[in-house]
Amino acid sequence: MAKKLTPMMQQYQEIKAQHQDAILFFRLGDFYEMFESDAKEASKILGITLTSRNKGENRMPMCGIPFHAAENYIAKLTRAGKKVAICEQVSDPELPGIVQREVVRIVTPGTTFNDNILDTKTNNFVISIFPKENYFGLAIADLTTGEFKVTEISGHGDLQTELTRLKPAECAIRQDLLEELKEFLQGFEDMHVFPFEDFDDPYKTLLEHFNVKSMDGYGVERWPFGMRAAGILLNYLKSTQKTDLSHITKISSYSTEETMLLDEATIQNLELIQTLREGKKEGSLLGVIDSTITAMGGRLLKKWLLRPLVKKDEIIERLNAVEELLKKQTIKRALEENFKKILDLERLVARLSCESGNARDLIAIKTSLQIIPALKKILAEAHCKVLTKARKDLKEIKKLVALIEKGILDEPKITLKEGGLIKEGFYKELDELRTISSEGKSFITNLQKQEIERTGITSLKVRYNKVFGYYIEVSKSNLASVPDDYIRKQTLVNAERFITPELKEYEEKVLTAEEKITQLEHKLFLEIKAQVLQHVEGIQKNAAIIARLDVFHSFAQTALLSRYSKPEINNKQILTIKGGRHPVVEKMTFTRSFVPNDSDLDHKTKQLILLTGPNMSGKSTYLRQVALITLLAHIGSYVPADSANICLTDRIFTRVGASDNLTKGQSTFMVEMQETANIVNNATHRSLVILDEIGRGTSTYDGMSLAWAICEYVHDKIKAKTLFATHYHELVAVVDRLEKGANFHVTAKEDPQKGLIFLYKVLEGGISKSYGIEVGKLAGLPVEITNKATQILEELEEGIVEKSIKQHLKTGKTRIPESQMDLFGKATSTYAATREPGKLTHPALEALKKLDINKMTPLQALEKLNELKKL
Repeated sequence: MAKKLTPMMQQYQEIKAQHQDAILFFRLGDFYEMFESDAKEASKILGITLTSRNKGENRMPMCGIPFHAAENYIAKLTRAGKKVAICEQVSDPELPGIVQREVVRIVTPGTTFNDNILDTKTNNFVISIFPKENYFGLAIADLTTGEFKVTEISGHGDLQTELTRLKPAECAIRQDLLEELKEFLQGFEDMHVFPFEDFDDPYKTLLEHFNVKSMDGYGVERWPFGMRAAGILLNYLKSTQKTDLSHITKISSYSTEETMLLDEATIQNLELIQTLREGKKEGSLLGVIDSTITAMGGRLLKKWLLRPLVKKDEIIERLNAVEELLKKQTIKRALEENFKKILDLERLVARLSCESGNARDLIAIKTSLQIIPALKKILAEAHCKVLTKARKDLKEIKKLVALIEKGILDEPKITLKEGGLIKEGFYKELDELRTISSEGKSFITNLQKQEIERTGITSLKVRYNKVFGYYIEVSKSNLASVPDDYIRKQTLVNAERFITPELKEYEEKVLTAEEKITQLEHKLFLEIKAQVLQHVEGIQKNAAIIARLDVFHSFAQTALLSRYSKPEINNKQILTIKGGRHPVVEKMTFTRSFVPNDSDLDHKTKQLILLTGPNMSGKSTYLRQVALITLLAHIGSYVPADSANICLTDRIFTRVGASDNLTKGQSTFMVEMQETANIVNNATHRSLVILDEIGRGTSTYDGMSLAWAICEYVHDKIKAKTLFATHYHELVAVVDRLEKGANFHVTAKEDPQKGLIFLYKVLEGGISKSYGIEVGKLAGLPVEITNKATQILEELEEGIVEKSIKQHLKTGKTRIPESQMDLFGKATSTYAATREPGKLTHPALEALKKLDINKMTPLQALEKLNELKKL
């Protein structure tokens, strides 16, 4: 027998049917209630009690939260990857019949405005992808700032690289396109994927939103699949926000080829945004160079860091701006003081556009815009191209500032329907109502004094509550003194409550005025907000300029405090660094100061540098600092070096460290080889390649063979500027043979009393010792282990490997013996040097397979065994 539903639950079921993929917050009075499967799921995530509506057969699981605390609960649900549909009461509860309700907003991980979730200095992107075989249209939007961009990308690899850079919170994809990308999208654990039913024409959606006849004016017509993705994304955002998204005022295109493309391995290995181990900003490059003051500047700095420039003129323009701020400290300090007064203009107008804003957001916009004249005046002293253009492009919006100043209280209430928003003198009718309300309240106060005098009842009180309105309360001991014109309203245990005709008349007058005041203040707020939204584009342009100025200030501040120098930029394929330092490591607290090092790479004599040296001696630090200095120069920042001349670089590739990806069934060595394959397949002669310990994840000879072959391939075929750190000292001889190869090492010395001492200095020439056992001693290994290791090492270092390499170098062959050494004995096999390429078995094994032991005499078996032994 079907459950019999009340009219309200029928209403709930109808609304829920339209939002099956969301948890429905159903407004009932002062609570949001959830029912059935929503209640079961939400109660677990939120840690709240699961109850039930009705009993027995009609039992329905139920849970609820106070509406005033909803944001915190919504934040927990969206962090868990859930959609939340907010269903509000939209009709007056006082009217007869069931209260009308409708979903006013859908909150998702990519569309939240909750400050507890959002990082002020990080974009919260939602994307959409339109696939066409191995080609992809990509649209990205940040609802909290109004940013809306489109591009097209060829190949899953480049698409993965771009999504790694963007780190979107959410992907909205049309239902019929999901199957094609389902497996690919599963690789992004932090990105929530929501299918979206969209039957509208994507191109028409864009035309209607921007109110144009063609998208030519936005420069996106060249991306037909990108525009389809953009139209789908725009429809999705409008369906969640239930507004016209007036703060999305433009769409722009970009190409992944216009700036340096950084793959996932490089971003992680260089710890550009967060540390590898803990995932924190502190300890990353961003953590060191981020001295931005505004939220807009912080977001822009992260974008620049992940998308370095590749055009010399643009880089030099940025460097010149930083230089001028350093030379003219008065400008820099004045900008800094004014930036402290500027709030997040982009997110403020976005909140207002999406019906999430309040009157305090208007005040924040006003105070921020009031800084524009000061910024223009400060920049009048600047002369470089970037800063003078910023001054010219900053626009004062005086009328809007004056409107907010005149209309909105300096400290308005957060809620919008309780009054306390509009200044006195802004609107005549509002002032009149306030006078009536004020006089009415004064009347009540005077009435109490008057009635006390008239009745002689000193304890008499004139009070108010929502149920009875205004009333006169008299204790029971004084009832004999109550006048005849008092009308009894309520009897209490110790008192009686009365009203009078005069009191009711003033009550109606006061309450009516107060109700009209709150309604009128809300109406006036909406009108002022509408005026603000007409200036969204101008506010956003100012915000973008302030963000750029803030990043330049940040670069200057970092350079000043950390002794960075201005790099030269060249087109000659020369990379020279004098006194280079690792920007992060030098900030860490050590017992000694950081040791600077020089670097010198070019395409003629030092195209590939092999770096040898002990563990813990600083090889990885040196490799990374060269990459980081190169990257910093390409974003227009000063660099941690005495001087630097950096060539234009199209890509920076890194293969560093050991890690696995067990969720994808990939071992440490497989990850190492995949990252290396990505480098050799995508690097060019204009790339910078950082290779750290290639081949260490497999057997000695396999690893050495791969390292050898990769070393030659990068040198001969790719011709990329390469730093190659290794413990395979046999490769020193290989690099000596390369025309543009050079050997360098990180120095250390052995002290009889102190053991191994690291000097951290990079010098020319290779070394033939890793000092691994010495490092083991420093790490605290028991002496029995280190002594045994020393004994084994002496046995293994009897020249077997060196002799083999020298032999191959003489013959010009670069094949290493393929037999694996016996770890605890001498390698005696001579087969490795003689076996045929590609043959993976020994002749003795082949002979054994052909033997028929059942037909052999014992003597024949012994003779055959002797033959096999000789093999």
